Amino acid sequence: MRSGDFIKMGIKNLWRRKLRTILTIMGVVIGTFSIVVMVSLGIAMSEGYKKQLMEMGSLTTITVSSYYYNEDMMSSDGGYQPPKQQELNDNLVKELEKIPHVVGVTAVQDLSVRLISGRYEGWAQLRGIDPKAFSYFDFPELEEGRILTEEDTDQVVVSSYAAYFYNPNGSGGRGESGYDVVDIMNDRIQMTIDGYSEDENFMPTYYRFKPVGKFVESNGDKNGYLYMNIEQVKKMQKEAKKSGLKTYGNENGYSQIWVNVDDIKYVEEVQDTIKAMEYGTNSLADMLKPMQETSNTIQLILGGIGAVSLLVSAIGIANTMVMSIYERTKEIGVMKVLGCLISDIKKLFLFEASMIGLIGGGLGIGLSYLASYFMNKYADRIGSVLGGIGGTGNDISVIPLWLVLLALGFAMLIGIISGYFPARRATKIKALEAMRD
Repeated sequence: MRSGDFIKMGIKNLWRRKLRTILTIMGVVIGTFSIVVMVSLGIAMSEGYKKQLMEMGSLTTITVSSYYYNEDMMSSDGGYQPPKQQELNDNLVKELEKIPHVVGVTAVQDLSVRLISGRYEGWAQLRGIDPKAFSYFDFPELEEGRILTEEDTDQVVVSSYAAYFYNPNGSGGRGESGYDVVDIMNDRIQMTIDGYSEDENFMPTYYRFKPVGKFVESNGDKNGYLYMNIEQVKKMQKEAKKSGLKTYGNENGYSQIWVNVDDIKYVEEVQDTIKAMEYGTNSLADMLKPMQETSNTIQLILGGIGAVSLLVSAIGIANTMVMSIYERTKEIGVMKVLGCLISDIKKLFLFEASMIGLIGGGLGIGLSYLASYFMNKYADRIGSVLGGIGGTGNDISVIPLWLVLLALGFAMLIGIISGYFPARRATKIKALEAMRD
């Protein structure tokens, strides 16, 4: 029997009992709809977690610290032992650059500074980094100006909320303090290192404050700092130490080291390598892992609920095919008498069952997209019911292509499996008995 004959006969047989076929297809529609929508909620939750963390910073960035601690450092009596400390230096930077999947490394030197502009004063955190780091670490977009270049020395790039100014001699009234009482990009500002000295006659050194760029306001971990070439920050720190000023920054080695990995799936591997060198590490990916485990569990639960609906529809398909066999006993007998192969009869019933799964699965997916559209449109209203995903700019239902293909394939598979035993039963009907009935 040719493929065209299969299709014509299969569709004709399904259409012969329109109401029963439609009701069976509706069962597959509901099952497919349930599983797609349920899983899409879990996927949206996972994407929401990831998006929220990405707003805080890069998921591929690892921060290396000088303090290392693990469970093996617990004392034999169960007491606490201080963490091991190692200096962060240029040699370590070179070692970190050699680790597989690492695409960028920069040392970071933090220094507390005091800013003076006319009658206003403010404290800020000066952060020295390699100017090349702007190209391979995620920084906010520029609102104005430019980023640092390797030729820059005392130039500064300003981030949002980097300096809060106040008038020490003012009344504290409106306009006397805030982030915007001084135009940090255009007003004349002097900068001096914040610290303390035992010398009563100590005179602070003032540096020129030359901002060349300003980042847009954001909620990430790059906010709240003034960025400068790390070589200049190291030079300022040495001058302060030579003059007898005790700074609040790390005077022995760098404050931290940033490591950028080429893909988030290698972050944990790179962290384990650094920990084996007995340095502390942390990353936003550490927070993402338990969140994803939670969302995966929720996806399994929701997907399981949807799968039950689809399995119930499988019973409907099996029932439809069994009833079809009883009604078409003579037809099956005629096909056998005319010399139709048993395998062709089996294929015909399997084709009809798979068509029910395919049509029901396709309609269920279409209905899922429609439901997903309305859920995302009214996310603000229903987001609180679904764990607070809505109302933050995130979708509460996400249907990726792989979910569509998986659901459609699963629906067809359910149809074929449900129709297998009825099809097998049809092949065992004896031709003469069928003709006599």
